Amino acid sequence: MYKKIELNPLLPILMMVVLVGPRKELVIAALLAVALAVGIGTISFSLFSEAPPNVRIDLFAEKNGVTSVSFLPEDQVFLEAQVSNRNASLAGIPVTFEVKSPNGTDFLPLETFTTDSLGTANITFQIPWPLIVSPQTTWELGTWNAQVTTEVYGQALNATTNFNCELIQPEIDVFTQKGGYGPNTPGGTFAVNETIYVYAQIRDELNQTVSDWPVSFESLQNGTTWGANWKGLFESMTNSSGIAEITNPIEYGTAATYLIYATASYAGEPIYDTLTLVVQS
Repeated sequence: MYKKIELNPLLPILMMVVLVGPRKELVIAALLAVALAVGIGTISFSLFSEAPPNVRIDLFAEKNGVTSVSFLPEDQVFLEAQVSNRNASLAGIPVTFEVKSPNGTDFLPLETFTTDSLGTANITFQIPWPLIVSPQTTWELGTWNAQVTTEVYGQALNATTNFNCELIQPEIDVFTQKGGYGPNTPGGTFAVNETIYVYAQIRDELNQTVSDWPVSFESLQNGTTWGANWKGLFESMTNSSGIAEITNPIEYGTAATYLIYATASYAGEPIYDTLTLVVQS
């Protein structure tokens, strides 16, 4: 007596997948057609479908190792592109960099680099020193644009970032050996017999220190010109580090609060900073 055996209609399809192995992509369409013919299309599709890639590329501008959107002339700009798929780094991907200056012209020729094991590719360049320090006539100042492009799994990807190159306001910063760094910050507390050193540093519109520049200091006891019990005037020149220095700008042996002004004239404009220091008996 013979026994009839019912075969699962899915079995031939599974056998074909096993036999075909790495080349199963070539017969997926045929297998799906067979599956649909026997009414198991939904089940068969799930066997062959894979999660679609979720690739992306990101671009960052860095200054001294920190992401930044503000640069000065002669700063080094580090551009880094990151290529990933579902947050996993992709190595060996060619990435093309393009950099445009504020006047819209190509600053660098198109350059292509391959991502490393961390999925990153990068370039470094230096913003030139302005030939004429004037926003109206200097192409280096303004908004720079960088772009990267690549193709991953047949998908064209791109990313852009903008950063500014601008001059800063010239400034003077007055401080003591005990503090006062930054505008209008306290300079510390001293004893009446303690030597007090007061400094002032000048920086120009490119954030460079200015040497051999005259600085005027005014010291007012009790903090105002009208209420001052004592006032001292001092002059000094900045050294090679852009720092001018005076010593003991106070009424000798007198415990009080003093307000120190440091002023200079730079590029035709006055710049100043103040601090308070306390002398205790």
